[in-house]
Amino acid sequence: MLITIVKGNMPEQANPAPVAAAGPEGVTPVHGRVSAMRRFNEQSLRSLMWPPADDPTAWLLGAETAVDFLRDNATRDELVLYASGGAMLVHGVLAPTAQISPADQSDLLRAYVMPDDAWRIQKAWGGGEGHRVYLEPPLSSPGCNSLVGGEKLIYRRSFDGVAKGPPPVELSQKLVHSLGLYWVDERSAYCRLDQRGDIEDVIRVTELKGPANEPDAVVVTILIKELAIYMALADMALVFKFDFTRYEPKNFGGWDQKRQSSKKAGPDLFYNHGRSVNASYANGIMILRPNVTMEQLVQDWKDEDDDSKKQYATFKIIDWKNQRQFETSCGPGHLSNYFEKSDNPYELSPAFFRPEVLTRFKNDPEKYDLDDRTIGCRNAWYLRSYDINDAGQVHAYIGDLAKLPYEEQVYWQSFNEWPRGSISKRAFESDFEGKWSSEYDPLHMLKYKIRQLDEAPPTWWKTRGDELMDAARHPATDSVSEWGDEILALDQLLVEGFLQKPLQKLAADAGRTVDKQWQSLRLLQDYLEAQGRTAEEARAVIDPLYRLHKLRSLLKGHGAPSERTAETKKARTEHRTLRAHFKALTGACDASFITVLKALGAAIKID
Repeated sequence: MLITIVKGNMPEQANPAPVAAAGPEGVTPVHGRVSAMRRFNEQSLRSLMWPPADDPTAWLLGAETAVDFLRDNATRDELVLYASGGAMLVHGVLAPTAQISPADQSDLLRAYVMPDDAWRIQKAWGGGEGHRVYLEPPLSSPGCNSLVGGEKLIYRRSFDGVAKGPPPVELSQKLVHSLGLYWVDERSAYCRLDQRGDIEDVIRVTELKGPANEPDAVVVTILIKELAIYMALADMALVFKFDFTRYEPKNFGGWDQKRQSSKKAGPDLFYNHGRSVNASYANGIMILRPNVTMEQLVQDWKDEDDDSKKQYATFKIIDWKNQRQFETSCGPGHLSNYFEKSDNPYELSPAFFRPEVLTRFKNDPEKYDLDDRTIGCRNAWYLRSYDINDAGQVHAYIGDLAKLPYEEQVYWQSFNEWPRGSISKRAFESDFEGKWSSEYDPLHMLKYKIRQLDEAPPTWWKTRGDELMDAARHPATDSVSEWGDEILALDQLLVEGFLQKPLQKLAADAGRTVDKQWQSLRLLQDYLEAQGRTAEEARAVIDPLYRLHKLRSLLKGHGAPSERTAETKKARTEHRTLRAHFKALTGACDASFITVLKALGAAIKID
């Protein structure tokens, strides 16, 4: 239960405990996270702001029914905090709990809350105090005492004579910083990363397009669970000042005094309302109180660190301690280390997975940081070691898997299988022997050289950058699509790094006559001939780069399906798997690259 509105007689105490609402005029409290986010109802807001085009008569007389929106608003996961447009104005501010418990209804109805009320440097004189200059916070003079010392959350200030159009929406920086939020322009929201590493819209600013000749409306919403926590920590309650006034300016003759009255729907919901021949209004106050306590927040924090309340998945592993293949939970009490006397498997026992487990991470580089040996999910989790063995299986240590969120463990578990070999040579050397791997990784060596070129690029080299560097990886599976993607990434990283015009100049300076239509690879071949190689020798050096570039065109360009099929069959026939083919081609390209760099006199460490 996060926020509630109190109905009925409030207990006579300084800080009354919020109670669940009841009855048709009450507001149902919010109970934790629901399976589907109940966002604010945009269509409902439109119907409150602007009359229906077909028959506006009933709408003009029904302003009081808009109060039902406020009740519904308090039950949603996304709370409308501010809405201004057409016949509607709703503005929420925070007030110290002690000052509105119980609420002084007469005092609050006098509240005068303006969107542009903000911090000011005030200058005053008189009253026997002389001249003085001081900082004045918002809500210092709202027309009532109940809001003094509260917090404005929404600001709309006009830069008169400079900025045109409606005033922008500004949020309380105290609120934004406390919740760890950042403005993301393309989402028109203050966001953060959730526990899954996904971007979460916490506070949204939405513009609703108005009817013809009507200005647009602005709506600010916030996830109610986040606001409830902030309110509990600040010892504040949310006070809505609302005004629903419906009339036709050309046909409005004033309010009928006999048809105006006040209504108290409870200690936290009260308003004035009235009607005329063709107009109506309802304006007043609704208070929402956090139903979250400091003790609950502390307990939630303790629960997060309580291993007994966490879930853990089971994995098939090689249990090196007991010389067996074994299936076990990765939770506490099921594993051991080298310093414990226990029959439980070591935390460094490897679990093995189908290579498709890596596909999700490779397909979303914005969210996942996939290195040769580690995987990170932004703000969520980090797998410190994985690799791929000679059988093409991905492997990771069960102790590392135990540190992942349960949801992520279940994902890995769905790809878990019994081993078809041991861990990779590279993993054994680095993780158990504590030394650099002796295994040659051609892609790693290519990137090593390219990084050096990027640091001080020669005239003939176009800087590749981290994005292209990170995009180039070994295929994890035998998927033709993934193979083609990695061929493309490697070609973009390597072949596209050579610049045509500077290479033309190098050839010309070497006394060569070149065709202006020649691309970079043909120019490199010609330059090698200028260095003393025969045409056949020069062609042999550049051939791996030619093959890479051609394969990129066939797989990811305009190659015919029959040609792609033939290349795929050839790669599997010669190398058994597409991953092995990629590694062999990358090795050949690395050897070619070394020869080219030496011929061009690149001032980098090549070996």
